[in-house]
Amino acid sequence: MGDNFLYGIFPYIAVVLAVVGGVYRYFSNRFSYSSLSSQFLETRVQFWGSVPWHYGIILVLLDYSHLSGAFFPASWASFLRRPLFLFAAEWLGTSLALLALFGMVLLILRRILNSKVRVVTSTMDWVLLAILTVQVAAGVWIALFYRWGALWYLDTAVPWLRSLGSLSPDYSTISPLPWLVKFHMFNAFVVILLFPFTRLVHIFAFPVTYLWRPYQATAWNRGAAEVGGRGGSLESEQLAPPPKDKETSRRGFLKLLVGVLSALVTAAMVVPLIGSLFGLSFRKKEPPWVKVGEITSLPVNQPVNLRFPMETEDAYLRQTTLHDVWVVKHSSSEITVFSPICPHLGCHYDWHAAGNEFICPCHGSVYSMTGKVLGGPAPRPLDTLAWKLQGNVLSVEWETFKVGIPQKTQA
Repeated sequence: MGDNFLYGIFPYIAVVLAVVGGVYRYFSNRFSYSSLSSQFLETRVQFWGSVPWHYGIILVLLDYSHLSGAFFPASWASFLRRPLFLFAAEWLGTSLALLALFGMVLLILRRILNSKVRVVTSTMDWVLLAILTVQVAAGVWIALFYRWGALWYLDTAVPWLRSLGSLSPDYSTISPLPWLVKFHMFNAFVVILLFPFTRLVHIFAFPVTYLWRPYQATAWNRGAAEVGGRGGSLESEQLAPPPKDKETSRRGFLKLLVGVLSALVTAAMVVPLIGSLFGLSFRKKEPPWVKVGEITSLPVNQPVNLRFPMETEDAYLRQTTLHDVWVVKHSSSEITVFSPICPHLGCHYDWHAAGNEFICPCHGSVYSMTGKVLGGPAPRPLDTLAWKLQGNVLSVEWETFKVGIPQKTQA
């Protein structure tokens, strides 16, 4: 019921309120639909916060893991399945998100520390700033700790978003996701809901005329008082240009900021990547032992197929899958465990008690109770699995092997 409301009903509520509320506000208070601001000539904190925030958030929203991925999933999937491109996309997206987060933090500090700005900050302004900050911070966390989201986003969030667009909501693809990822998706519709009640309506008044209007020139009259004090006039003396500021320029600051963030994000992603690629050479890997069940009631010298659940983790989610093995109990302490996969071409075989043999129904391979090939195209005997007993409880080391070759080789 919870997921049904949060991801099947609430998105429609948010969109309807945004549209209806936005239209009402436009006709009742049209002046608030404006991109004009009285703070263009404010201190540098406004610039350092506003520019990183707007550049970062706009590019993040347009990237592969948001709008672009939702509209062109097949193209992005083909592109991102190349490891180098996937790594580059993850690095770029995380860098932009960190840039946006940095800008938002500065904008919040500006409203807290600047008394004049704090006075004109409404309650809804604070609510919006808090929600946007949480949303971006959650996105950064997901990018850093649920890696390769560029790919799994296409297989989880995109089908859900498209089902919403077709008015047949299906949230089954996002239900297994971690709670933070699901919160990030839900909170995105909270932001949409806030459109007509906050400054977000400015999005619909994007200043496109800025693209072709002339540049604005500002002349600074430094030292005018001294000129007048000497009896001279402004017209009779040529004012020297203001001295260059010794502090880091705004553009230089942004370059430095982007460089530092890029270096941090690169380190955050390269180190785990190197570890995953080369770490196995320097550390011992623990075998995946899985409990199969008790063997007390198993008949002697008669193969039994035992099913067992096994939990697997794939980057962003954990899921439980069912596997099975063939167990032949020779005594209370001696057994043989066979992989259920035929070593010919990977089919699953069955035990036929009448002929006292294993038979693969796909291509006719036949095996004895000991796994020896009795007939058919199988290139090797049945693959055995390592096992151990803890009391009467059997555990096996679950492995898969390459098929179609004479040697038993781990897949």
